[in-house]
Amino acid sequence: MRKHFCVLLFTACGLWAMVIALFVAACSSSSGGNEEQSDGTVKLVLGKLQVPLFDSVSVHVSAEDMKSLHISANFVNDDIKIEGIPLGENRKFEVKVYADSGKEVLRGEAVADIIANQTATIPMSLAALSGFLRIEIPLGLANSENIHSGILLLDSLEFQMQIENGKGIFNTGALPLKQTLSLYLKLMDSTGYILFFGEDSIMLSSFSQTKTMQLQSTRSSAILEIEASSGESMQILAMLPTATSRSPQNYGDLFFTEIFAYPKTKGEPFEYMEIYNATLDILELSSCRIARSRSDTSTSNRVLMSSMSDTPESLILPPMEYLILGRDSVENADFHYQSFNLNNSGQNLGLGFYCGSFVIDSLNYSSPFPLKQGTPMQLPLSNFKNRTDGNSWCLGFSPKQDASCR
Repeated sequence: MRKHFCVLLFTACGLWAMVIALFVAACSSSSGGNEEQSDGTVKLVLGKLQVPLFDSVSVHVSAEDMKSLHISANFVNDDIKIEGIPLGENRKFEVKVYADSGKEVLRGEAVADIIANQTATIPMSLAALSGFLRIEIPLGLANSENIHSGILLLDSLEFQMQIENGKGIFNTGALPLKQTLSLYLKLMDSTGYILFFGEDSIMLSSFSQTKTMQLQSTRSSAILEIEASSGESMQILAMLPTATSRSPQNYGDLFFTEIFAYPKTKGEPFEYMEIYNATLDILELSSCRIARSRSDTSTSNRVLMSSMSDTPESLILPPMEYLILGRDSVENADFHYQSFNLNNSGQNLGLGFYCGSFVIDSLNYSSPFPLKQGTPMQLPLSNFKNRTDGNSWCLGFSPKQDASCR
């Protein structure tokens, strides 16, 4: 059998060292105004403790001249308060974080003096003892490859793939650090036939890491290109066998996902639009325009994409990614325009995305679209088939991420 290759990129996210703070404030346990203070209270501020499959956090306080104290919490929404700590020097604080059914995944310790009526901040570094692996595979909202399920094997461990908004996602439990694991991955259709498979080995470190592996295809041609972002959340750009680089041609190749047509203050300079590439192709936008209607040529009623950049190479939208177009005052916009105005009242509330003679997306965002002053309106990707229905949209702000309507 002739073998073809596709490239898959994933991130192995170890629980990297994080810093928490111990805000130490000694306070009296007695009611008498002149009595000597004898114990103190510590407020443990964990901040955003984001641990997959989190179970609990425990704090142990000890010293040679005191009886040890212990406290634990099964959730961390607020600060953890530890009361009754005897005043004195060299109080040792040990923090342990558990996840995935009781496995210790983070550990740290610090020493502080508990002094009456004084507050101290003691930084604590939590060292990772385990790591978690996340793999994301872009399938496309239409899932043209008909991938129905997937299995990830790590030594004797098995994980099932979840499909969410056009992506196949594997999330593992806690894995040992600095230990080589054998990895085998396969993607199947609805009959169980294997469409893609691959095997490799991986060693998790205590820091975020990126690894490239090759999946062999049981059919089709080679996958040509792969890229990855360097941010906290992993993004994968994988060109599947039928993928190419082209101009949008079909209705729904890309569509509007967020529109801010009615800013609360100062009006037009803060308007913006967000579009999303729903295909697995790289879409070239230099021949495209946004306008109130296909035939509108007024400069205040349309935006020519070719006028927004000096380099055609930058007018591309990778598969399953967002692009924000906004007025000059929109700092997070990928491209800025100057004269186009988004209507927010009256009958002319049409908006379309056109490439040559093709209509790629078109909206008339009148009622029941949630057009409200001071708040953008957004479309969850799961509602893309009904995006012309205003009931599929909601108010909210979610630039470059999937919207959530509640």
